[in-house]
Amino acid sequence: MPSRSSTPRPTGTDRSVSSTWYLVGSLLQGLGLLLIQPFAVRILDERQWGYVSTSVVTIQVLVVLISAGLPLAITNLWFARERGTDRSRGMYGFMALASAALAAAGVLGLLGLAALRGEGAAPTTVVLSVVSVGVLGTVLGSQAVLRAQNRPGRFVLLSIGSSVLANLLGLVGILLIAPTAEVYMGAYSLAVLATGVAALVLARPRLPWRVPGSSRESFRIALPLLPHTGALMLLTQGSVLILAYAAGVEDAGYFGAVLIFALGPITILNALNNAWSTRMMSAGEDRLVAETQRVSVEAAAWALAVGLLGSAGAAVGSFVLSTEPGLVWPIALTLPLVSTGYALFLVSSNLLYIADRTRLLAFGTPSVLVVVALLAYGAASASALVLVAMIQVLGFACLGLLTYAMVLRTPPGRSVPVALFLGGLGVQVGVVVLLGLFPLSVTAGVIEAAAVAAVLIALFLLRSRRTPARTPSGA
Repeated sequence: MPSRSSTPRPTGTDRSVSSTWYLVGSLLQGLGLLLIQPFAVRILDERQWGYVSTSVVTIQVLVVLISAGLPLAITNLWFARERGTDRSRGMYGFMALASAALAAAGVLGLLGLAALRGEGAAPTTVVLSVVSVGVLGTVLGSQAVLRAQNRPGRFVLLSIGSSVLANLLGLVGILLIAPTAEVYMGAYSLAVLATGVAALVLARPRLPWRVPGSSRESFRIALPLLPHTGALMLLTQGSVLILAYAAGVEDAGYFGAVLIFALGPITILNALNNAWSTRMMSAGEDRLVAETQRVSVEAAAWALAVGLLGSAGAAVGSFVLSTEPGLVWPIALTLPLVSTGYALFLVSSNLLYIADRTRLLAFGTPSVLVVVALLAYGAASASALVLVAMIQVLGFACLGLLTYAMVLRTPPGRSVPVALFLGGLGVQVGVVVLLGLFPLSVTAGVIEAAAVAAVLIALFLLRSRRTPARTPSGA
């Protein structure tokens, strides 16, 4: 295992505050989108909303693809014993410049392709999406440094700016200018650009050529992770793209309208992983096994909680987010099941970063994607939207177990309680089946959500009473 820095790890209070910041930030993102999307989906017609939904998904897929796993590597590198902070900032600078260069090349390629085809101009929404991707590389790099510095407040501000503010300006644009996808994405891109400028102010990168070996190290880490990051984002949001191609933009719009029921749990778990990964990466060899076990228990509990809450809120969310609640409700009910597999993947992949064994992900994640894509394409061709959602859940379960298998031979990997994750998934499936037996209505949905929330709160209070006071090291 690579030599780790002697940087003091955060105290129990620091960890608690950081986790709260990241959690609040993810909830603000989710709440903001929930308040924005119902208006946008009713202002735009089905085709225009389909273009917007597909464009936003494309942005989210491409930005993670071209960042090639470097954000978490930047955070991990910060704690390296030898010139960790300089190398981390140099990698941040490399990622920002590379993202901008790839986006510029993409725009030129789109313009050239349109000219060759005699179309006059490339689709505006596509060009704006690529421009946004180029800027978001800087945002992700800045957030990676802020995460390592334990500055969650600034991290959260950048998250809100690049998501909630971007979609809010898109909504304002179609209200004040014209109800078109081009206007929405134009306003969206302006907000992303402003967030990119803020990212450079909050965390300054270093030019990679001023940090010896930075570019070489970035390529060494990024190239093997490139297929992994692309496959992971396609596993997360690629269902919309598959439906748009195999079934039509309308079906893609229906699925995309409730995709937040998968993205919501994933976003919350990603937010919490900002604290979990920092705890694990700063723990050092002597404390890593114990910290991994604590993080694993937290991750399994959070995955179960957010998954159950997501499924319980599916009925109400279907009426709020779509004009066809009966069609999208089974999809929304199923998608939160991704939470447990994804939580297991997060814990296991953190260990791969720490052990510098991320090359294994270059083969594992794409293999899962190929199988899932083939299955999903067949279901999408038949417009079987619920089956597409089930296949997406299966893909994340397989990803979590495969990543766990990659670290199982290491001492920290053996401390991951995989049975706890599998048990949580079983509980989720049982609750989803039970919820599906009730009739679809707003009233029933409110009762279901309240009942599940009450049970979770009761379990939390019961555990708090039974758990004795712990020292900060065990907080």
